[in-house]
Amino acid sequence: MHEAYSSLVSPKLAIALLVGVLACCVAGVTFLRARAGQVIFSTLWFNALLVLLAVSSAAAFFSRTWKRKLTLVSAGMILFHLSFAAMLGGIVCNRLFFFDGVLRLTEGETLPNGRVESYDRIDKGRFFDFAWLRGETTLVRMHRNYRVDGENKQAAYELAVSDGDALLHRIIYVTQHLDFDGVRYFSQKEGYSVLLVMSDREGRELYGAHVPLQSLKQTDGKYLYASGTAEGLTPFPFPPPPEQPRAGVLLGYRPSTVAERAGDVSFEVWSVGPHGEPGAERTGTVPVGFRFDAGDFTFVPKEIRYWVGMNVRYDPGLSVILASLCLGLVGMVMTFVGRVRQGARRRAA
Repeated sequence: MHEAYSSLVSPKLAIALLVGVLACCVAGVTFLRARAGQVIFSTLWFNALLVLLAVSSAAAFFSRTWKRKLTLVSAGMILFHLSFAAMLGGIVCNRLFFFDGVLRLTEGETLPNGRVESYDRIDKGRFFDFAWLRGETTLVRMHRNYRVDGENKQAAYELAVSDGDALLHRIIYVTQHLDFDGVRYFSQKEGYSVLLVMSDREGRELYGAHVPLQSLKQTDGKYLYASGTAEGLTPFPFPPPPEQPRAGVLLGYRPSTVAERAGDVSFEVWSVGPHGEPGAERTGTVPVGFRFDAGDFTFVPKEIRYWVGMNVRYDPGLSVILASLCLGLVGMVMTFVGRVRQGARRRAA
C-alpha cells in the first residue's frame, strides 16, 4: 500500500503520464486526424489516462506543499494545480458525454431533438444518451442579407425551440448562437427546398413533400441546385418510402434574378410500374407554381423554401474547462506577482 502511494505521489509518474498524453495528442492530430476521436480521444483508456494524470499531478504537488506556510506564491500554485485537475476532469466529461450533430430543417418544419433520425450527421461520446436532447426545434424562417446594427450578417435562421412550457424564439447567424438548456445551435449551411405536389389526371392531389436540393459547385464557379447528394445528381422515388413509389424524379432549380423564391424548375421523370420497373421518361422545365405533365400524373413545384443545416452541440464539461482556464491564469498571475515581491524584498535586504 505504501509503495502504491509513493508511486502515485511521485513527480516521475506525473511527468510520464503527461508525456504519454501529449504523445497521444500529437499522434491523433498528425497521423489519425479523421479517426482521432474514435481511436484515441473518446476511448476509455485515454480518458482513464487523463484522470490518472489529474490525480497523480495533484497528489504529487499537494503531498509536498500542504504543510508549508500559505503565501501568495503557494496560493497561486495551489489554485493553478486545482484548476489543472478540474480542467482534465472537464475534458474527460466532455469526451465521454458530448454530442455534435447537424439538424436539417425546411422552413416551417419541426423535428424532435432527441431522435437520431432528425440529424444528417452525428458524433457523440461513448455514454451520451439522446434523452438529454429534450423538446423540439422549428425553423420559422431563413433570412437573407440579415442586418444587425447596419452590418450584413448574410444568412440568419429564425428558430423556435420548445420543451413543454419552455419556449425560446431567437435568430442566429454566423456570430450569434442560441443556447437552450445547455444545447447550443450554430448556423452552418443552407439551401433550397422545393414543395413538390403530385396529382392525378383529374387534378386530385395524391402526395406532397418538401424536396431539399444540393448546392453543387460547377467548373465555372456557379452553382447547380438539384436533387441528389453532395457527390452529384441522383434521382429519388416519389412518393418516398414507405409509400409506394409512382415515379423516379430528378429535380433542378434555377433561381430568378428578379424575385426571391421564384425561378424555373427542371424535371426528369421516369414512371415506375407496380413491381418497380422503370417506364417512359419525360423531361421539361416549368416556372415555380406551374404544372408539369408527366403522363399518368402531374407535378407542381408549388413553392420554394429554404432548408437549413444547423450544428447542434452538447458539451457538458465546457463550463468547467473554461472556468478552470480562467482560474489557472489567475493562479499563474498570483505566483508571478508573489515571485516579483519576494525578489524585491531580497534585493532590499
